[in-house]
Amino acid sequence: MNKSVVLIFLGDYFFDARCINMANTIIDYGMELYIIDSGKSDNNYRGKSIYHISVPERGLFKYLKFHLKVKDILTKLKPEIIIAGDLYSLPVATSIKNAHVVYDSRELYAQLGGLNSKPLRQYYWSWIEKKHITKVQSVIVTAPGDGIILNKINNNLNITTIYNFPSRKMKPSGKFSLRKKLNLDQEKIIFLYQGVLHRGRGIKQMIQLLTHFKNAHGVIIGKGFYKNELKNYSQTLGLTKRTHFYGAVPYLDLLEVSADANIGFSLIKPISKSYEQALPNKLFEYALSGIPVLASNLPEIEKVISEYKIGYTAAHDNIENQIQMIKKILNENNEEEIQKIADQDLVWESQKGLFLKTLGLDG
Repeated sequence: MNKSVVLIFLGDYFFDARCINMANTIIDYGMELYIIDSGKSDNNYRGKSIYHISVPERGLFKYLKFHLKVKDILTKLKPEIIIAGDLYSLPVATSIKNAHVVYDSRELYAQLGGLNSKPLRQYYWSWIEKKHITKVQSVIVTAPGDGIILNKINNNLNITTIYNFPSRKMKPSGKFSLRKKLNLDQEKIIFLYQGVLHRGRGIKQMIQLLTHFKNAHGVIIGKGFYKNELKNYSQTLGLTKRTHFYGAVPYLDLLEVSADANIGFSLIKPISKSYEQALPNKLFEYALSGIPVLASNLPEIEKVISEYKIGYTAAHDNIENQIQMIKKILNENNEEEIQKIADQDLVWESQKGLFLKTLGLDG
């Protein structure tokens, strides 16, 4: 199979689970792959070229520069298949004639939490998505509910649900010890948050819960503009010594680093439609690491946790219920069972055929 594929993503490819899983499937299938991102990591992945585009941190020029640079690369490569890894890559992807375009709508982008107080930006991105989404051959979503919402806005889309499952190859081997790295003995309980540091992700809630569990430490893996506010909050609660900001970890190392944790947190607040419908990849990464989950009782999250028994849910603002669920998790001691469930049912390998079909190929 000699078809050429370009994967476009406005971010650092090496820190993105979904991009890496898609790339591995494309390479294993024997296709030629090119990656375009805005990161600064290695220039190739498994022998495939990565084009890094340097963009400003924010502002309209960020998106304009990315669009123009990507358009130049695509014009030279003339790929047969283009994957727009986010909304910001969608307009340039659909500008290339005769290409099979796949839009990975991993979020309800036009309804992100950060746009709630910015109606003009929200309108702009809604208009961009509506203008270009009907030009693609396939749309991928991370949960069925997102597909229903997109189809209400845009009729007759070819939508496939591809969950944000980690690859089975990511299952931790035990070669790294987070406890040793942070000098925490086995008696200490580790509360874990991994992901981007943004408001509405329930990170403050996890820190606050440390005040009710004196033997617990909070570990935060990731980066984002919210970090300083979280540090100040931890200091205000007198938890500086029990809150550890680990920083961002390349995705291929992530589960190995996080595997020592006792509970993984995803207490998302429903501050936007996108957050209400959230089904974060961290839930599945926690599970494959053998870490029970405590997450918000939002619709898509509730379905998965209820069906697969990988943890418990609670209202994002009900701290008493959260305390009860934490005690329940700590008493159950069923990490191996959770990991076994994830290894069997919640891995990327179970969806590879579906993903290939979105590219117009036989799975």
